[in-house]
Amino acid sequence: MTAQLTIETFPNEAAAAYIRGKAVADPKNFGALPDQLKQRAFTVAGIEQMDALRRIRDAIAKLPEGASWDEAKREIAAEMSPYVAGGDAPAPRNAAKARAEFLLRTHGFQAYAVARHQQQMEDIEIFPYWKYETVGDSRVRAAHAALDGKILRADDPWWKTHYPPWDWGCRCIVVALDEEDAKEIGISERKDMPTPQRSEGFAFDPTNAAIDLDALYKSYDTEAKRPDWKLFAAKCRQATVQADGREPETMWELMLDGKARKTAAAEAARSDADGRERAVVWDFLTGRKLGDATGDARGVTAPHPETREVCTLHTHPTGDNTPSPADLLTGFNIGSKVDYIAAGKKLRRWQWLKTPEPEDARRIRQFDDDNNAGRIDIDEYKRFLGRLAAEGYIKMEVLP
Repeated sequence: MTAQLTIETFPNEAAAAYIRGKAVADPKNFGALPDQLKQRAFTVAGIEQMDALRRIRDAIAKLPEGASWDEAKREIAAEMSPYVAGGDAPAPRNAAKARAEFLLRTHGFQAYAVARHQQQMEDIEIFPYWKYETVGDSRVRAAHAALDGKILRADDPWWKTHYPPWDWGCRCIVVALDEEDAKEIGISERKDMPTPQRSEGFAFDPTNAAIDLDALYKSYDTEAKRPDWKLFAAKCRQATVQADGREPETMWELMLDGKARKTAAAEAARSDADGRERAVVWDFLTGRKLGDATGDARGVTAPHPETREVCTLHTHPTGDNTPSPADLLTGFNIGSKVDYIAAGKKLRRWQWLKTPEPEDARRIRQFDDDNNAGRIDIDEYKRFLGRLAAEGYIKMEVLP
């Protein structure tokens, strides 16, 4: 008689958002990602179609949205079936179910862990100790059972590698404790803590779930690690992913977008308060800030080290995040790789894709002169921008 594994789940908005927030990537591009960013992406071995990957990812997300384990598993298995050799025969159907179970356990358990970890970090001053707990059934492996009941401070480095799930199929959890309860139960001696090894190929660290580009850079900001940062950034620029509602892009571009959103919120608020444009410039190859500037209501001059490939962000206190004629000229003249314009809570990314024709370059200069003189025809200018975008000279995208 086969033992049945009962898995209790519950609705959790944060866990569902974590899963749906993952960009999809084919296995080759996923494999090219640095380990710290693999939690930001979703892939399935043997599937390269982005739409199929997205449907499977979203079916997994339905578990923390309230679907039962069996409901989510059936939907994932149905999506997997066309990619399992043999089609509808019994053996392939069973193989699809087995893969669905594996995907649901891996991504579902990790999503719940990320949501739990985020809450525990918010409460860390009140509950500064964490207790390791297994589910306590006969399926618990010896290496996991050896950790059951162990208590350490939440900021102990041990959790970096052993916050569950720390291996395939791990169902353990962490329970937060205040100091009084931790002492009453018994705080573990760090030197006596087991450090079992993970299986090859497994990588999970809940602190990487929401880490941004600045925090990543800071973790490499030592003389010994700086060369590793260049390798990290290069890997990000080589791996293509696709976030919902977006065209395929590199993971580096996706991370830069996150950095721009964070910066834009602060800079746009300042511009809204005093009516002055602001600019920030980053090194495109490393993400490191190179400089900033504050202008007036009419514009701002962004600092530009000529020896660097850069990306820029500047604010428009007018509320319109359309690139102005001056923005087009500046972006082209400094060779910016990508530019962001923040206006209130709106953020637009744009970039030159190829050199404009001489007549178009002349028209941009004329639009700039007319804008400075206060006589620009905005509708005509926006039609001109639309044509440049349609013909592949520039790319513009409003970021969510």
